[in-house]
Amino acid sequence: MGLIAFSVGDISLYLYGILLVIAIFMGLLVTWVYVRLYGESFAPVVDMMLWGLPVGLLLSRMGYVLTHWTLYVRNPYDILCLWYGGLSLYGAAMGFLLGIWVYCRKHDLSLWYWLDILMPAIVCGLAIHQLGIFFMQMTVGLPLPPGLPNDHSLAEYIEYSYRPSGFENYEYFKPIALYQAGCQFLIFMFVCITAYRQSQNLFFWRDGCVFLLGVFLLALVRFVCGFFYLSTIPMIAFHTGQILSAMLALVCVGFFVRRRRRTYFHWK
Repeated sequence: MGLIAFSVGDISLYLYGILLVIAIFMGLLVTWVYVRLYGESFAPVVDMMLWGLPVGLLLSRMGYVLTHWTLYVRNPYDILCLWYGGLSLYGAAMGFLLGIWVYCRKHDLSLWYWLDILMPAIVCGLAIHQLGIFFMQMTVGLPLPPGLPNDHSLAEYIEYSYRPSGFENYEYFKPIALYQAGCQFLIFMFVCITAYRQSQNLFFWRDGCVFLLGVFLLALVRFVCGFFYLSTIPMIAFHTGQILSAMLALVCVGFFVRRRRRTYFHWK
């Protein structure tokens, strides 16, 4: 599977960039629905995207480059080659939130309130992005034994040129990106229902609780799926990604408990 989706003359369109555009477009569509449900204008969302996406992209790339500096030290120009992939999810999240925080501060808006509105779109975008990673074979799970029996279990065939060094003789790997995409789509549906009930005043939480609950579930999925990554090292309890996910989940629990009011169900 190549990185180039198709070419128009001398211009090549890369699959990774197309998937990012689809994720952003679907995120905006979902946000438009929830902005209407919350009775807000869509204009602030466009401004937030103009602040959050560039900062998120910048910090995402910076985070990846810093953690993989040996890949770029000899060819610094490759840092600008975003079409080859190489983005940090944690850096993107920090940059996106930083951009939205600056915008909300500048316009005296409630950050927690708008994060609740944006949360379904954020999860939707992450799920689409993770599904794209699966199709592009960018994240590889643990290898499955050669001569895999046809037991109808999920397995991902990795083309030879995409197989990690030292694992060229393995054809099938655990589809870890597909696992995460599936879980994120389930979280997306759960967050959509929760945000809808919040918008209709079917229960009363403080602003930000929907966002915190969604981030907690995403971090939990990342932590569990971390046991199936190829980079998982035996004899070590948790790797860096799992530690960061666990810390993020704990932070979300702390903020959720602090902000959550007693839930009142209002049945109509």
